[in-house]
Amino acid sequence: MNIVQSIVLGIIQGITEFFPVSSSGHLVLVPFFLGWEYPPLYFTVTVHFATLLAVVTVFFKDIYRIIKALATGIFIRNMRRSYEFRTGIFIIIATIPAALAGYFLNEQVGGFFSRPLAVAAFLLLTAFILWISEWRGKKKEQKPALGFLTAIAAGIGQMLAIFPGISRSGSTISFVRFFGVKRVEAVRFSFLLSIPIILGSFIFEISRSAGSIFSGGNTLIWNLAAGFLSAYISGYFAVKYLLYFTEKKNLNVFSVYCVCLSAAIFIFYIIEKTI
Repeated sequence: MNIVQSIVLGIIQGITEFFPVSSSGHLVLVPFFLGWEYPPLYFTVTVHFATLLAVVTVFFKDIYRIIKALATGIFIRNMRRSYEFRTGIFIIIATIPAALAGYFLNEQVGGFFSRPLAVAAFLLLTAFILWISEWRGKKKEQKPALGFLTAIAAGIGQMLAIFPGISRSGSTISFVRFFGVKRVEAVRFSFLLSIPIILGSFIFEISRSAGSIFSGGNTLIWNLAAGFLSAYISGYFAVKYLLYFTEKKNLNVFSVYCVCLSAAIFIFYIIEKTI
């Protein structure tokens, strides 16, 4: 990878991590369409970490209140009834399924990151999940906050997103919307929920790849830095925009996008094989 490719992939990661269209899928598809080498996994988790910092920047006050509520709730019973304490508990609950899936299925899932047709199929699944959740969300009474079952559902959605092409934000938002939670609240929870799982993935993969990174010389370090910075900046604006967007409109436009992108992959693959 060169520095231009790192910047492009960083921007793609920053935007698609929060838009419900699968960032990991796009990190497979962009090299596929442009004829680039697929980025190593340590690059992928590094740009994911940059988007985590973008979330922390936007939700810094919320994160502080949640951590404070969890810490004090251990000793003060009344604090356990607060919105922040309950949100923190729900984040912990929803993180467990994805953490277990990532730990036990890491090797099996890795093969999908070089298979564009698999990504195309998973994108269709993402499109269906987005569409059905919007339809279901309109049918149910809108709830202002989360509950235990919605946290479990979000965890299952995040677990499925270990496969490239299944959007983490899309599946977590959608699975929460199935229970009638307001779209804005579902989006906010999805963003906060991304923090522990992305941080855990980053620490796990960087610890395994540290030798390769530092032996790659200054060029590799600069490429990672370029991807990191571009992912952070684009991720910050993506978070702000999606929060604004979901107050006005539903997520069906992203469902259409996933279908169109999946069709483009199949067409491109067929053309490539016949030429």
